[in-house]
Amino acid sequence: MRNRERHSKHRGNNWKNSSRNENGTYANNSSSQQKKHFVPPKAVTAEQIRHDEEAIRAFKSENRPVCAHCGQPITDMASALALENGNPIHFDCALEILDGQEKLGEGEKISYIGQGRFGVVYFPNAHDVKHFVIRKIIEWEDKEHRLPWRDEMSELYSHVK
Repeated sequence: MRNRERHSKHRGNNWKNSSRNENGTYANNSSSQQKKHFVPPKAVTAEQIRHDEEAIRAFKSENRPVCAHCGQPITDMASALALENGNPIHFDCALEILDGQEKLGEGEKISYIGQGRFGVVYFPNAHDVKHFVIRKIIEWEDKEHRLPWRDEMSELYSHVK
């Protein structure tokens, strides 16, 4: 019985609460170990957001290029590609041009593979899109040549707060 009382939780000598004071904190805590209050970063004001959005709208309305392939305005410049002469065209128009130029076999399709390149991709099983083979790489845009309309667009978006 004596052994049982020695290990009883009611006596206060449990390892969990043996060194706690009446506040439930440990006696040897210093003020530097206490949690610091979270100070949120300064928020962007609604006026700044409106100003930035207005600048983007003004840029888009002033610089609405026309697709050299179909003649329609390009509304999404981020997905636009360039022809050999540097004029922007719709992504879908580039696919349309490539569909006319490339002779596709059974199970093949043209896909964008990144960095201004397309590929003729072969899918052995039409229902399994995880397994494929790139049979041909088509360099659509030159990696070394920077287009001025891309630089202007990226510069505008990088200044937005």
